[in-house]
Amino acid sequence: MKRQEVDPNPPFSGARVLVAIAIGCAIGALIAYFMKVLIDNTPVQVDITRLRLFYLMIVLCGGLGGFAIETTRQLQQEATDPLYRHGRKSRNRRR
Repeated sequence: MKRQEVDPNPPFSGARVLVAIAIGCAIGALIAYFMKVLIDNTPVQVDITRLRLFYLMIVLCGGLGGFAIETTRQLQQEATDPLYRHGRKSRNRRR
């Protein structure tokens, strides 16, 4: 029997990206709720449609941030270029 080689760099995982988007949206929702509480406790009168669009924008930005971070992390992990493969020791050294 031939021994199977394990690839040290797993292929790009779309499921991880979806989980990162969900986590980013959840964090965005928490920030949107915090903003809602702040705005509700001020004397400012703002149109409800604009507020809902503002909250939606915050949630979507959180999801986009999660997408960008996880996608970049996975792409850097798969990169074969030695510039992306330097060890942690070289990052911590002062120049």
